[in-house]
Amino acid sequence: TEKGGEVYDVVAVCTGNYNTPYIPQEYDTTPFTGTVLHSYYYDDPLDFEGQTVLVVGFASSALDIALDLRRHGAKTIVYKRNVNRTNTMPEDVVVVTDTSIKCFRKNSVVFESHNEYDIDSIIFCTGYKGDVSFLDEACRLTNFWPRNVIYPCYNLCLNAFYPTMALLTRAFTILPFLFSEYQAQYFTAVVSGKVKLPSLEERLDASCDYSDLSKVQPPCDTFSVMTAESQFEYFRHVLSSGDITLPSNLHQQYQLYANIGLLRKTNLENYRNLYDECVKSIL
Repeated sequence: TEKGGEVYDVVAVCTGNYNTPYIPQEYDTTPFTGTVLHSYYYDDPLDFEGQTVLVVGFASSALDIALDLRRHGAKTIVYKRNVNRTNTMPEDVVVVTDTSIKCFRKNSVVFESHNEYDIDSIIFCTGYKGDVSFLDEACRLTNFWPRNVIYPCYNLCLNAFYPTMALLTRAFTILPFLFSEYQAQYFTAVVSGKVKLPSLEERLDASCDYSDLSKVQPPCDTFSVMTAESQFEYFRHVLSSGDITLPSNLHQQYQLYANIGLLRKTNLENYRNLYDECVKSIL
């Protein structure tokens, strides 16, 4: 740098995805006079006791926060932005779907369906930006937003231009501890010389077309969608690419992930208490 600094042969970027809260610009909350926050800043459910809270989103954070609020004396209204999500909520939680938010008023939210709900607070569970703006342009990495794609990353973690730089655990909807462990093993194999990487041209060609995520299959450079099935296929790919012995219990890891995911959809309030039973069922 211009101010000096240290030179390293290997760089691992381990900042993850959850450092820059994202609220879509389409939601203009200016007229609303109540509390507005992102789930990143959610702390104490008792701050909302006795209130009616609109939770925007229907992924993990939204569901957990909605139930947490409910358990501590708040009435929750959940706006289900993604109609494909199928988790079952308790009957006393209002779930709004098949419509979109039209506007916010002083003390209410209005949907395109013309339904209006009085609310005291809004909690946006609308995800995060995978921010890498702290990296110098010389790294030649680009963040394609709102796709949340870092390009180009070979095998989902290596800077294709400079493969002694890795961006670890950047994917969403994953098992982060397994993901980081297996990527770290692969990256270690690369920088130790155990893995012979293809040419730059081949590494770039191996990057997926970030303009159409529906066509993406692992291994790829998209950090937006990683389902249960595809992330375990990725584990197998990246470990075998690094000539690393596959864990003998990898199938059991997948089965546990799948079973808990199914249980979460059908028993959202108590699935965590059934973890031990899930473990026993696959042993």
